[in-house]
Amino acid sequence: MAVCTFLPYALGALGPFITDDLGITHTALGSLTTVMYAVGAVLSPVAGPLVDRFGGRRSLLVSFAAGGLGVAVAAVAGRHYSGLVAGAAVFGISVAFGNPATNQLAARVVHAGRYGIVTGVKQSGVQVGAFLAGLVLPGLAGAAGWRTALGGCALLGGAGLVLTGRFVPGPSGGSARWEAGPATGAGGAAATPAAAGGLSRARRRRLDRAVNRLTVYALLMGFGVGAVGAYLPLYAVEELGFSRSTAGLTAALMGLVGIVARVGWGRRHDRTMTPVIRSLGTLAVGSVVASGGLWAAASLGSGIVWAGAALFGATAVAWNALGMLAIVRDVDVAVAGRASGRVLLGFYVGFLAGPVSFGWSVDHAGYSAGWAAVTAVFVLAAALTLAWIWKG
Repeated sequence: MAVCTFLPYALGALGPFITDDLGITHTALGSLTTVMYAVGAVLSPVAGPLVDRFGGRRSLLVSFAAGGLGVAVAAVAGRHYSGLVAGAAVFGISVAFGNPATNQLAARVVHAGRYGIVTGVKQSGVQVGAFLAGLVLPGLAGAAGWRTALGGCALLGGAGLVLTGRFVPGPSGGSARWEAGPATGAGGAAATPAAAGGLSRARRRRLDRAVNRLTVYALLMGFGVGAVGAYLPLYAVEELGFSRSTAGLTAALMGLVGIVARVGWGRRHDRTMTPVIRSLGTLAVGSVVASGGLWAAASLGSGIVWAGAALFGATAVAWNALGMLAIVRDVDVAVAGRASGRVLLGFYVGFLAGPVSFGWSVDHAGYSAGWAAVTAVFVLAAALTLAWIWKG
């Protein structure tokens, strides 16, 4: 998960170097993330069924290969903006396959009583990548150039290929999924084994409704998370007067807190087995407060940005762990890839729209307009979850 989501955070951490070197606008920088997630969004409905057909292990190999190649292309061809676009497009293949592959593997080989902690650890990989990007890349770029810093990251994809071949079980490996009995997910319905002969019409309707709700929520959260991930370091430099290295630490802090939060939320749900939708509502409300704090830092003092980044990591960034837990816990293993693809299509649409919209707002109206839009999107996500909880 760290590899298949790494490039957007790397470009965010290297944003001040890239914009100065190539002379591109904020909109152009944000458009690179848009390209990645546009490819991911287009491929997700196809990637999900392919994962169900060919298995998580083979799909992981595809994700690692595309991730490493995309980063390498961006680094080598990055002397021109078109080279960054090409690398971002290749990387989008990794984006499309990463979550469905890991969800399918988790649903197949993990004991049901461990879904929460395993999904939390799995999804924390995203924030491991964000943390390392913010912590390491600005300093390395200052010493050796941003292309060298980015090129070294391509080795992560190669390491993933080796480790997958060595440790990830094939189609015949793993334990029975349903050893610990039924669990409750996003829609509140108990899970049943795929071996039972398919889904009843009533259960299919419940699952479709739950997945559709989660897809809308994912779209809204993706918009906000994509915008903040792409522009927080640049905002810290241009509006708050931070140095490039210090600005990168804001992203590192957000990523570090996100690691702990994703694991923590997953572990909590292993203990309580409560419906995930209630926690998703809490995360949306927290995201409103966090984005408002980042917005207010420009007028109330730059110190607030640290609290805002930490809270953002604990809330907005953590939603993905619970969203994927809902799929692993509530969706039959035979269609886990398809369900993942549908939810991730919503997330990727939001994630691709957020950075370019935020960048356009900054170019035309300043950072306040961008922060206002992000905060409004999180308000809408909170309102939707509250409505779903109320209606049941």
